[in-house]
Amino acid sequence: MVRAGIAPGFILEREDVVGQDKFQIVSAGKVLQAKKPDDVLAGIASAFSVSAEQARKLFVKGWVIKDQLTPGQVVQYRTQLQQIGLKVEVHPAGKFDNRAILARLQFARQRKAKTTPVLVEAAPQTVAAERQAAKAEVTTTDSGKAKARFPVQDLPAHGRQGKSSPSRGESTRSGDAGVSSTARAQLEALFHAEDERASRGGAKWLSLLPGMCSAALVPALFWALLGLCLYQAGLTLWTLPSSILDGSSGVGTIAGVVVKLLLLGVFAVLLLIPYFFPSRSPGISGIRLRKQDAPGLFLLLEILTQKSGLGIAARMEGPRNLSAASATTGTLVEVLPGAEVLIQKNDAGQLKLSLGLAAVASLNGGEVLALTARAMSGVQGRWLRFARELALTPAYRLQQMQERMEQETTLFGVAGEAARVIQPLHRLLAAGGLALAPLVERLLRLHRAASGMLARQMEAHADRAAAQIIGSEAFSTFAERWNQLVHADLVCGEINREAQLVGKRLVNVPQAVRWLRDNLDEQTRASIDMAMGESTDCWNPAEPAGHERVAAVEERHFSPLLQRMDFSLQKLFTDFDDLCTKVSRLGMDDSCRAVDNHLLLTASRETEEAQQLLAEYFNRVIPREFLPNSGPSNEELAELDLQQTIDWLRTRLVDLQDLEQRLAQLQLRGARIQLGTSLVRANVRIDPRKYHLSGTTPAAADESHKDNRARIREYQLQRQQIQAMFLQRIRKAVVAMELSERNSAGALLAKLAAFEQLREPLAGLERLGDLICEMIEQASAGELPAAVQQKYSQLAVQQIRQMHRAATGNEGLMPAGLLEKLAACGEGEVSATGSARSSELISQLQALELRCKHASAVVHEGYQLLLARLLALCLAEEKRQKVKPLRLAAVI
Repeated sequence: MVRAGIAPGFILEREDVVGQDKFQIVSAGKVLQAKKPDDVLAGIASAFSVSAEQARKLFVKGWVIKDQLTPGQVVQYRTQLQQIGLKVEVHPAGKFDNRAILARLQFARQRKAKTTPVLVEAAPQTVAAERQAAKAEVTTTDSGKAKARFPVQDLPAHGRQGKSSPSRGESTRSGDAGVSSTARAQLEALFHAEDERASRGGAKWLSLLPGMCSAALVPALFWALLGLCLYQAGLTLWTLPSSILDGSSGVGTIAGVVVKLLLLGVFAVLLLIPYFFPSRSPGISGIRLRKQDAPGLFLLLEILTQKSGLGIAARMEGPRNLSAASATTGTLVEVLPGAEVLIQKNDAGQLKLSLGLAAVASLNGGEVLALTARAMSGVQGRWLRFARELALTPAYRLQQMQERMEQETTLFGVAGEAARVIQPLHRLLAAGGLALAPLVERLLRLHRAASGMLARQMEAHADRAAAQIIGSEAFSTFAERWNQLVHADLVCGEINREAQLVGKRLVNVPQAVRWLRDNLDEQTRASIDMAMGESTDCWNPAEPAGHERVAAVEERHFSPLLQRMDFSLQKLFTDFDDLCTKVSRLGMDDSCRAVDNHLLLTASRETEEAQQLLAEYFNRVIPREFLPNSGPSNEELAELDLQQTIDWLRTRLVDLQDLEQRLAQLQLRGARIQLGTSLVRANVRIDPRKYHLSGTTPAAADESHKDNRARIREYQLQRQQIQAMFLQRIRKAVVAMELSERNSAGALLAKLAAFEQLREPLAGLERLGDLICEMIEQASAGELPAAVQQKYSQLAVQQIRQMHRAATGNEGLMPAGLLEKLAACGEGEVSATGSARSSELISQLQALELRCKHASAVVHEGYQLLLARLLALCLAEEKRQKVKPLRLAAVI
């Protein structure tokens, strides 16, 4: 079953209703957390006795559900809708009207009917064919790597995998270095050659001037406050020498100066410093793309600049050990796993292209170029950059200030985490921030009202830049695919976050996003199309276009700069799949193990329900290994009853989470030590610090390995003591069950105990999977002798087969479907015998790594399915006894 869409968290937003007589309930366009859109839709249709088509309108943001309600009716309707799962907002009566939304939806249908009248009958067949092709492209475990297959024409062979990259010593001043003239001609052939459109990228700055003046209101206010604060500080400081000259200085004068400066300092810390010096965004940093990683992409960006006038190429400094002449001119590109294509600034203030590889994997080349041109359009020229800063930067800073104030975050730390010495000052500033939060919210609303015209102008300018690349006629299809891509990216992010709770992650996020977008069901596509009828957030540069913006672009009748759009940007990368695998690790904890995409994307309903039960029972600290088969050895702990056992576990949850993370780090460290030891025994010269070795002799390597194993064993014993209490909690609940349930629970406990024979083979397989992952990292450095490659490749396959024999030896231990998956992982022989630096060797090792981790995930899935059945009985018994559940808000 394909995973459903995410359900955003519930945050009730309403206006201050004091003094109002009548109100209206308006849909926020979202469902509450842990609610499925299908269930909410059915609940709305049943509660209001309407059809599913009419109920679907309530998912449109801004749709008025009920108007002219009394306060008592508001509470009644809001409670009912909240129970169903729909997020709503309360506003004064008459503030919103459905006629505008209906008009937009009607206009969108008419526009769509005009643009695609011939394709209406063929659409179902086309969608079915696309989905069939998408399903055929789902990654398989046996193949090892996900190969991108496109049913469109690809660019001729340039930059294909396996081609040699430029040497490190090469330096260049032009975009032709390292790329053949044939490749340039092929890329230039994508564009129309009859005209150069450099002038079309600019905007008439005079038309932006009124909006810029209006948008400068709030920034000017903050600059005025800064000037006034500095002026008052200067006057206060002048009081001291002035009083000395007058002969009136004293303790009172000094105290007055100190008090005034403190008040000015508190005001500056609360309002001015957070605005002018905002904290850095918590987002992850991408991987800087080198020219040898994607020579064709850099050449394409250069050609795009020549043809359209859109670019951010600047002087890029060379290595520090070379002279200044080594600097070149080029575009700074950073790759991320998501779907956004944005222009940002690095730490040095230089513009960089932040390219989401999910967009490259999911969209065709023309659409990615359109997103790139759209992002670059706002930074062409001083006036456009200044207008962009006036419209977007104050809104971002004010929103960040409001969030920090509401979270009681100050310059001295987050709520409850400040040092004890400055805790009083932190509390004082936090209280002041909470008091000023409504003021900052009003300033944010004022800026949005003042900069709305300029923000919409910049949004329209960006859309025109994209339309000039692909043409107005193709913009509608582009916007639809863009919205679907953003939805798939959000769903994929939620799946990855859920997987991290059990120590897993997607091995290839961009390909996972692509698969989700290609396999959207009809209802989700209809919901996305309906959402396109809403007004978009013009202060968000990554907001996909809706029907209004599509109509505005189509009225301009832009001719496309591209002659064809059906080319793949993936072919411009040296090894696109390897790069996707690397960026998929960004922002992930080291303890999370990569799992084949289809194991998480196509999880069965039974697996999803099992994960929910485990998260509830263990309060999200789900065991990453098997539970022990014996209870606590301490007699005092063994005498605790069910409620006392749960209370004891509640005090150890944070410690358990910390132990899991430390163990995972030590296990990864152990894989590096083991690989380093093998290289030392193979007489390979290595840096011992790179492999956490105390020396380069076999004795020193063995000593490092022994020390790491001792630390792992110590943490495992500490974790076992806590997890033994979970086993005691299960047994206490089983004892209190009725006879029939007790017999069923006893049989499940016996099956879980039989998994003990898989503990050692599974641990060995996971160690080999981590070791092979380290081998992949070191393969490019040429430090892998053939003997080491062959040794661990054969050991991995043998370990998988050993685990399969152990699982099949105990009948009924695992379902037949999981046993078939486990057997498939051990089929065939693996011989990683390619040259030390070849891409063929890396591909073989990546395939082997996926086989190891897939086999490990299959065994864990079988254990967790069985454990979830037992825990369902235990939770039911605990509810019957009205036991206080295991909950801890701090453990997430």
